Amino acid sequence: MFGFLKKARSFPTPPALPPLTAAQLRPRIKHVDYIRTLREAGVPPDQIPDHVPLCGDLLVTYAFDLPDTFIMATSKLLHSAGIAREDAPRLARENLGSTLPTVSFQTHDGCGMAMTGGELEASLLVLNGLWKVVQQDISGELLVTAPRRNRLLMCDSAHGHAVDALRAQTLKFSREFQDQHCLSNQIMVRRDDAWSLFAPH
Repeated sequence: MFGFLKKARSFPTPPALPPLTAAQLRPRIKHVDYIRTLREAGVPPDQIPDHVPLCGDLLVTYAFDLPDTFIMATSKLLHSAGIAREDAPRLARENLGSTLPTVSFQTHDGCGMAMTGGELEASLLVLNGLWKVVQQDISGELLVTAPRRNRLLMCDSAHGHAVDALRAQTLKFSREFQDQHCLSNQIMVRRDDAWSLFAPH
């Protein structure tokens, strides 16, 4: 998935960065292979993006969102922006929530699908307040998948063959393209205001 990195063993000094601020910080969901591949490619530790576990094989990384691009946030860059590492998750969530366009939900082949129009639907996974609202309309358990960065699917476990429909639709989207934006086919369940892996009975 990230094989192109294996060809590069030298890492030139990056160009000067624009001013980075706490207000620019946003969450980015990544597969664990993203960090693993960077390390295997020899990327220096201080250039590895800061990250925390989310659920299963998904991580939360952070990026500074600039007008024309984004810069992945390393521990060093967080420090230069005056952000303590322990504050990064909260700041990124708050910034995303305050700048996110209206989230809409569409039904697609028996599953609900979150839409933001920003190509980063998977980042919604960190917005605890959003899932509290969604759960109010759920009879069973809320199940979610994020096969790609712009695909966030969900279903209500109480509805018949919902899990099978969710799994099938997830596989369909994950096979659309095999690129760096693929995430995970795992099914997650929302319990106690957190995500955990879903194990069907």
